[in-house]
Amino acid sequence: MKTGWTGPGKGIMQGWTDGYVTEIGYTYSFHPELQPWPMAEVLGKRSPISPGEPFDYCELGFGQGFSLALLAAANPQARFWGNDINTAHVEHARWLADGAGLSNLSVSSLGFADYAAADLPAFDIVALHGVWSWVGQQQRAEIVTFLDRHLKPGGLVYLGYNVLPGWAQYLPLRELMLAGAKRGQGGLSARIAGALALADRLRAHDAGYFRVNPTVTTRLEALMERPVDYLAHEYFNESWHPAYFTDVAQALASAGLRLVAQGRAADRWEEAALSEIILTVGGQTAADDPNFAELLRDYLTNRPFRRDLFIRDGSGDRAVPERRWAAVGHPRDLPRRATVATRPIDVPFDTAHAALTVLLSGPRTEADLLSGLDGEGQAALATLRALELIAPCLPDDGLSARQESCSRLNDLLLADAATADRMPALASPVTGGGIAVDRVGKLFLAALSSGTDPVLHAFHRLEKVGQRVLRDGKPITTADRHKAELGERWEVFAKRRLPILQMLGAAR
Repeated sequence: MKTGWTGPGKGIMQGWTDGYVTEIGYTYSFHPELQPWPMAEVLGKRSPISPGEPFDYCELGFGQGFSLALLAAANPQARFWGNDINTAHVEHARWLADGAGLSNLSVSSLGFADYAAADLPAFDIVALHGVWSWVGQQQRAEIVTFLDRHLKPGGLVYLGYNVLPGWAQYLPLRELMLAGAKRGQGGLSARIAGALALADRLRAHDAGYFRVNPTVTTRLEALMERPVDYLAHEYFNESWHPAYFTDVAQALASAGLRLVAQGRAADRWEEAALSEIILTVGGQTAADDPNFAELLRDYLTNRPFRRDLFIRDGSGDRAVPERRWAAVGHPRDLPRRATVATRPIDVPFDTAHAALTVLLSGPRTEADLLSGLDGEGQAALATLRALELIAPCLPDDGLSARQESCSRLNDLLLADAATADRMPALASPVTGGGIAVDRVGKLFLAALSSGTDPVLHAFHRLEKVGQRVLRDGKPITTADRHKAELGERWEVFAKRRLPILQMLGAAR
């Protein structure tokens, strides 16, 4: 493996390997789009997986491996695989697997070409989040080769990637920052800080680029608040190429893949809202050419990121299990009006609130849930899905095995929260996926597990590492105010979050 990237006439930039950042590890985020069961729910009879049955899942370029490990814990009947060329990422994923006893997780530091040549099973699902945007043409071709060799007939690919035209006005900002980082001094973190300062100086001098693109200033200000591990991978890869959907679809078509659905419920809701506009704008061409229709959709929304599900032809239909839903949000989290994806949505509030209230006591089948709702029941469920306040869940069969596996990982995550602010989710045996929980929430849960006072436990742990929660975007300055703020947060957590986590099996 190379220790740096060398480009014609560009010198050497330490911290890049084949154009990809390796000096700084990626964030420890959990990406809910990677969860297999929401994919299965939207595909219905075309889904390559069914509850209770084993399946094989692979994530290419898995970052820190947190999402992959969490899914392995929540689905012990399945096997999970993945690769990442950053050896520190692979070591972290193995630490999670070893610490939680995840014998169904196998990870590798091989690049895409070597991984494609490895002795691997045929996969039901292959997932990539962000990776396609951060590698060059050669690596993209290697990804397609991997899919062609290792994806089952009827298999599913999740692909999350930066898309054009949504990124168009920000490309010059990224190029400016990359040029500044190449010419900076010190390690990659220092170079990134210098690149941001360079862009800000140009903005302060009323540079024409910023003047005629006012949203770029907003983007730059937001970037200056983001952690360096996010910036390094999102903006400072040498190979960084947002793509038009039609180009992505053409590349994947050579492996027999075609778009089957949007991977996020909010985008599917928006898709339905825009369907008539797309046909009006694109005419018969849009009706006959779904890839062209998707291109028009991207121009209408100007979204910067797509989450696509591609399916490979070649397998028969499966029996569709009865839909079951679980609450992942509290009724008090329900807004009366919201913007999902890029469009506002009017919430059928009373019906949606009633549905969430019922689900607080535990999962329900869709038929059972709708039987107790009024005529807006279907619209309410679609809205709750788009707002990510409900999630599909698994049958009770296999729950005890899932609970045992999830508890081992969750105990590890609660212990990790004592010294680090990372991996902001816990595994749920009910959904077979994850549920967001921040560090303070995990400290509260750790206190409950050990029988100590949640507020004092969180206070002492945070004070020990010099971290204080924010109030109005600013750190709290005094210990007394910090303790009082944690007390208020505990009251809200105990009433609104803890019941959800217990119902989902993510907390005892």
